Amino acid sequence: MVATPQPSAAASSAAPARRASAISLARLRWRHLELPLLSLAAALLIVSIALPYWHLTLHAPQYPQGLTIDVYVYKMEPLRNVREVDNLNHYIGMIPLTDAATIERKISRFAIPVLAAMAIASFWLRGRWRTLARVPMVIYPVVFVADLFAWLYYAGHSLDPHAPLSSSIKEFTPRLYGTGIIGQFSTKASFEPGFWLAVAAAVIVLVVMLLGRRSRDAAR
Repeated sequence: MVATPQPSAAASSAAPARRASAISLARLRWRHLELPLLSLAAALLIVSIALPYWHLTLHAPQYPQGLTIDVYVYKMEPLRNVREVDNLNHYIGMIPLTDAATIERKISRFAIPVLAAMAIASFWLRGRWRTLARVPMVIYPVVFVADLFAWLYYAGHSLDPHAPLSSSIKEFTPRLYGTGIIGQFSTKASFEPGFWLAVAAAVIVLVVMLLGRRSRDAAR
């Protein structure tokens, strides 16, 4: 019988050492990427403040070119179109556009940079604090869409019964995206560059969270 050679003690201990070294190197490389990715996401989110998040075009026989409104996180433009749409909405009893999301528009320019700063600061945090600092930036686009839909629903379901044309239209929810019909008006809604930058920022932070978790699991 031929004896099977047994690996030496040195060879047996070398494999775990090489694996530990490879894991340490991978974690070091990841740490070098993590902060730049978080910084990029924060920059995208802050830039999004200066760009429109949502766009609405309203068409009617008296407005063949349409009335367009760009919704930013803190304002709506152009003001002349906002006033014109408010005048039209008055006849069916809808609230003025400027009465919607007043609190959100007031705090957005301060709250959004805070979210960005929290994501960057999470690089130096550990455990659940790191996750808690990143989650708000990940869910922010979802919160924006939910808040916008809630205001659209409220606007179409709180019509003034004393409005001049209140009897000609039933409660409705304006379209969040795509084309809709409201009486003799047609509307077209779409999400704009500011929103998509916020989505990109959220995706980057989510990827950082997932890859960071994988790196920590591999080290165990």
